[in-house]
This record gives sequence, C-alpha cells and structure tokens, in this order.
Amino acid sequence: MKRWMVLGLGMALLAAACSSSGDAGIVVKDPWGRTSPKVATAAAFYMILEGGDTTDHLIGADADVCGTVEIHQTIMTDGVMKMQPAEGGIEIPAGGAAVLEPGGYHVMCINKTVELKAGDVIPLTLEFENAPSQTVNAEIREN
Repeated sequence: MKRWMVLGLGMALLAAACSSSGDAGIVVKDPWGRTSPKVATAAAFYMILEGGDTTDHLIGADADVCGTVEIHQTIMTDGVMKMQPAEGGIEIPAGGAAVLEPGGYHVMCINKTVELKAGDVIPLTLEFENAPSQTVNAEIREN
C-alpha cells in the first residue's frame, strides 16, 4: 500500500510539474560579441531572446569588463545610422523572439576595460522586466 501511495504521489508531482504554465522563461541563444581593441571604448553584444508564455522586456545588462552597459537600438535619421538607448527596453514577444543583431538592437558595452579578442568568453548578466536575471557567456568573434 505504501508503495502505491509513494508512486501515486510521485506521479502527481510529475504531472503538476509538466502541466504548469510550461513557461521556462526567457531562453537566450547564441550570445556573442565583436572583437574590440583595448583603445576602443565600446563594444556590442548580440543574441536571440526567445519568449515564454508572456511578453517580457530586456531592460538592462551588466558585465565586469564594461563601465556601463545600455540596451541600444540602431535607427536611421536623415539618412544617417545612429545608435540610441532603446526606451523601455527590447520587447520579447510571448512565444516569439527578439533578435539582437548588427544594425539593430544590441547590448552596448561602454567604457570597456579590456581588449575583446576572438575566442574570449565574457559573462554578461541580462535583466528582464519580469523574468529572473540570467548570466550568459558571450563568445567574442571576429567582426
């Protein structure tokens, strides 16, 4: 009898875990950054942010190699491409994805303290409006 109760309890817990919202939160795929010599004061990081069951926003980031980190977007103004902070962060749609890529949204590392060389791995902590913060390893790649 005890075996059946334990087995039943185990199955109930497993079913509850599987039938919860199914929202694993934000999934970060392929985080990377560009090489950047020490004399350059800035660098950018890119990735794909896959949404869970509800819409969320990437609202901040942090990295030890950066004096400041901002969430940026690239815009075209009067025929000139400019970068600016992404007001309100970057929307990550429920069940969809936000793509951070060159010429678009990106995580901007300002006043960086080291040279970023191909093959380096930089820990980058991402802050979301609702989901818990995540630290990912961004691989530095050739431009």
